[in-house]
Amino acid sequence: MTASSLTLQAENGIDRTARRAAFLHHGASILLLAVVGAVFAFPILWAAMSSLKSTDDIITGTYPLSWSSFVPLKATFENYVYLFSELNFQRNLLNTLIAACGQVSVAVITSSLAGYAFARLNFPFRDVVFGLLLLTAFVPVEAIIVPLYRIMHWLGLVSTYPALFLPFACNPFGIFLMRQAFRDIPVEMEEAARLDGASPLRIFFSIALPNVRPTLATLVLIQFIWSWNAYLWPLVIMQDPNKQIAQVAIANLKSIPNSPMDGPLFAAATAVTIPLVILSIVLQRYYVRGLVTSGMK
Repeated sequence: MTASSLTLQAENGIDRTARRAAFLHHGASILLLAVVGAVFAFPILWAAMSSLKSTDDIITGTYPLSWSSFVPLKATFENYVYLFSELNFQRNLLNTLIAACGQVSVAVITSSLAGYAFARLNFPFRDVVFGLLLLTAFVPVEAIIVPLYRIMHWLGLVSTYPALFLPFACNPFGIFLMRQAFRDIPVEMEEAARLDGASPLRIFFSIALPNVRPTLATLVLIQFIWSWNAYLWPLVIMQDPNKQIAQVAIANLKSIPNSPMDGPLFAAATAVTIPLVILSIVLQRYYVRGLVTSGMK
């Protein structure tokens, strides 16, 4: 056997070992992701399965744990019928959607404009103002809820839809996210457009925004989730039951005395979760790309 054949066999052996190691690494990664995904999906699936059981079956199946605790042996849609016919929960979902869409729309506009200004415009104390703006992200809502309420009362916006999202129209995280995305755009593109006579607004809408669409999708998803899951502020500012959001309505189901509402409660939790799951799946690739391209690694 010649030296060249020995070298070729050695190289083939190394290639097979490398391919085997890569295959095992890829398989282990998939298995790990599947386990993590199952852990996160289990509570959602359990709530969805429990929503198909009657309240009596949910209570009796709590202890000891068995298959009947997770799988509905007698599936029924009576919880959903009661939720949407007797409790008019669709109205609460509509109110939540109005508040979420309002907050997303206003936050996207303000975050895009402010992020572009901090990334591209030169003005005195720009970095200082940006640093002070980021500090507001560490102030909890509980610390400013009283002055926020007094401002809304002074403006006459208590128990109105704008009061649900206007206090959160300026989002420090959204501004930071958009600033990072705008900074990644080559300056030469804007300079070429400026030499062609494009105005600042034309540059912003025609060049800057189209190049940060993944980050915009990320901002939309994050803002929608934040608004959709809001509880404390709507509980304080919304005193009209017909305009109350779904999260507060779900909490009120647990406060009904002498009447277990476990079945409708699981049905309401499932109905609230489904839009978030669908939106997350639709915007998943934009979300990942937006975080990577904006430096949020």
